[in-house]
This record gives sequence, structure tokens and C-alpha cells, in this order.
Amino acid sequence: MIKGTEINTWLALSISVSLFSGHALGGNITPGELAVSGELVTAACDIDPQSRELWVEFGDVSARDINLNQENKLTRPFLIHLVGCQSFGSQHQSTSVAFATITFNGNVSINDSTILMPSGDSDGFGIQIYDQRGELLTFGEPSSGYLFSDENNTLRFTASLVPIHRHIKAGNFYAVTRFFMDYN
Repeated sequence: MIKGTEINTWLALSISVSLFSGHALGGNITPGELAVSGELVTAACDIDPQSRELWVEFGDVSARDINLNQENKLTRPFLIHLVGCQSFGSQHQSTSVAFATITFNGNVSINDSTILMPSGDSDGFGIQIYDQRGELLTFGEPSSGYLFSDENNTLRFTASLVPIHRHIKAGNFYAVTRFFMDYN
């Protein structure tokens, strides 16, 4: 036999469920969905925040110097600093990572994937990037590996202006390349 308090509880619960489901069915409801995904990675290093957005300033360059390939006037160094690195032999490491590669991406020449094409008023030249060993990098492809040390992990590069046409049009130029590190 059901007691009075149990009947009152059951009746209150039934009325609450009826009111809620009636409200849910009677209103304008638009269903939705949220998908969450991602990938957790173990990075042997972080790119120093001051190296995440770099500027390489060429200033005023003569089109004649580009045509003559005056390399000393057309090359600018830049550095990418890595922090928190642990070398392969580190005693405190959580993962064994010996080296990293870097890949630069951008608007490259249709004829040569080692040349980044600038935008702006000028025309007839491009930009090439060399690593600290003097190797010419190909945009969209990983570089040779860079070994880590526990102290100083600064990657040195140079950007060079190179002719791609005989006649170079003067004017302002700019180019953007994005880079990412892949730890092996």
C-alpha cells in the first residue's frame, strides 16, 4: 500500500516531468551539436614568444644590386630562439627528442619552390632562405635536423633577395612566410 507522502512525491514528480516535457515539445527548439577534438603533443622545445613574429627589414635596395646579385647588400640574418629544450642526453627529459626540423611555407614561385614571392609594387625578384649551414631551404619541405642542447638553442637563418627576371620593377615589397617546428 502506498502512503500519502509517497503519493504526493510521485504526483509532484509526474507533474514536473509533464510540465517540462510539454514545454520542451511545445516550443521552437533547434537542436545543435558540439564536437570537440584536438591533439596533445609533446614538444621538446617552445618557440620563444619574441621569435614567433619576426621582421626582416631590407630597407632601400637598388634593383641594380639585385640584378648584379650583390649578395652582401641583399642578405639579412634572422634568428629563431627556442626555449625549454632538452637534448637527447638530458637526465631530466620526459621524452627522447634528439633534433627538430623547421618548415617554411608561403607564396612560392611556380617555377622554383626555393623562392618566396613578395607582394607589393615591385616585381622581378624573390626571397630565398638559407639555414646556418648555408643550405638553401625549400618552402613546404622540412629542413635538415637541428640538434638540441640544454643551454642555447638559437637557429640562425638568412633571407636573400634574388633575381627571377632580367628586368626588376622598383617599388615597395613585403612577404610573409609561416614556419613550424617538427620534433623528431
